Amino acid sequence: MTEKEICEMVELQLGKRNVQPDDRLVEDLGAESADLANLVARAEERYCVFIKESEIARIFTPADLFAIVQEKLST
Repeated sequence: MTEKEICEMVELQLGKRNVQPDDRLVEDLGAESADLANLVARAEERYCVFIKESEIARIFTPADLFAIVQEKLST
């Protein structure tokens, strides 16, 4: 799993191009709460992890989602 893969998931979900790890999902990319929920669900399914609601609240950028998934995969 790479940051690039997470950015590509965000691009597909939001219909955006050239998403960068530090782009803000809501402010910069226009994501809505349903988009965030779908991104988390995709990441959970793709990487076989479970992301808690308290962790979802800490996801503001693709890099944040990457860090949480990476943390889950290493435990």
